[in-house]
Amino acid sequence: MKWHMFISHAVFLSSLFVTALIILLFKVLRAVRQRRSPLHGKQIGHVPGQQLLDRIDHADREATFGYDVMIMALPMLFLVWASMRIEWQAVTFGAAEAAFFAGWLLIFAYGFWQYRRHALRKEKARDGLLAERVTGMQLNRLVANGCLVLHDLPCGDFNIDHVVIAPRGVYAIETKSFRKPKSGSAADPHKVQFDGATLKFSDFTTKAPIEQARRQAKFLASLIRESLGDSIPVTPAVSLPGWFIEKTADAKSADVFVFTPMGRAYEWFSYGEEVLQPGVRTLIAKALALRYPTVD
Repeated sequence: MKWHMFISHAVFLSSLFVTALIILLFKVLRAVRQRRSPLHGKQIGHVPGQQLLDRIDHADREATFGYDVMIMALPMLFLVWASMRIEWQAVTFGAAEAAFFAGWLLIFAYGFWQYRRHALRKEKARDGLLAERVTGMQLNRLVANGCLVLHDLPCGDFNIDHVVIAPRGVYAIETKSFRKPKSGSAADPHKVQFDGATLKFSDFTTKAPIEQARRQAKFLASLIRESLGDSIPVTPAVSLPGWFIEKTADAKSADVFVFTPMGRAYEWFSYGEEVLQPGVRTLIAKALALRYPTVD
């Protein structure tokens, strides 16, 4: 058997090898990036239905693979069948072949761009989901201290991540997930400084979470006022799971409370003098609960 009969196999296997190599490389890089998460290696409790969610994710991956196999089965087998009937020794590389090769490069580059873009989006979304779960599970413990807790409160075009109705007041909490800087680029990668207006990480600074929390607290206060007819202050708060927060003197008197829900730090909401009576807290919770869609 002449060597040119294996060219079709070589083309197919080369494409398969390059694709597999890129996917493997992305998995390695993803594992490295995951270690930059401040929640990496932490024991995280399960949410209701966690095992079912894991089974759904696994079934979804397997179903997607089966779907891809169905789509690619006939084209790939036809390609192998047709390639084995080509007289490769008579083939010359000309303009037509160059056009096909350029087309393959463009399509491959587009697929690579799409894969990379959505893979990074998925990682970011997973980080955010984990931070939300950690914050939510820790805040739920406040129920034992007389607090009422709501999660993912619908507010029109946006949601408020968490609302704590405590004896000391009402809090609108925004959860944020940030990764640590790359290894060796900071002396204390777990630390963030808050000066009352800005979050200063070792590799960047941002005001966006603070400003967002203020807007949400203002909206929630107006919502409660419209529902109950009373003006009840709402304090904005920002949750940074896994981070050690260093506060300046200005931060301690700021209108925004920045905290980490890890350990027992969440208990801060249950401290202090009682400002809202139990009946008022119940009315606020009932009014906000109407924002959730009903299940008929």
